[in-house]
Amino acid sequence: MKESIFSKVVSGTIAIAKGMLTVLKHAFRSPVTLEYPEVKSKLNSRYKGRLALLTSHDGSFKCIGCGACTRVCPCVDLIQVQAEKDENKKFKMTNYVVDMGRCIFCGNCIQACPYSALVMTDKYELADYSREKLVFDKNDLKLSPSESEELLIKIAKEN
Repeated sequence: MKESIFSKVVSGTIAIAKGMLTVLKHAFRSPVTLEYPEVKSKLNSRYKGRLALLTSHDGSFKCIGCGACTRVCPCVDLIQVQAEKDENKKFKMTNYVVDMGRCIFCGNCIQACPYSALVMTDKYELADYSREKLVFDKNDLKLSPSESEELLIKIAKEN
């Protein structure tokens, strides 16, 4: 009985000593946590965030509404595209709706787009109090021509 109590005391003391060594080892290191809202972490260049629709130099959407993104999306009815023919008999996207609350950020939609009209940005702060606010239409997804060009240059540098 004395041996078991003695062995428990020794093993407990060793465990406390190991814990204190771990604390001492980390006590003099610089902190690795970030003060999040003020300091944002650097993201990998291949990070997939919020979807965006690119625009041409004249401000028109590059998307013609072919629906390739809707066909490859593993989440059924996540992307809804409507298109119609214009006066030149060319397709023109009239409505584009994405439910980012259900998106799994796989990137299939941007790979399937034949016109490179859809991109994933590095925006990751999508939290909201209601799911309805995570449903974006074409005006919410639209990037300005300058933003579109900057993003395309950034993507070209990465590849």
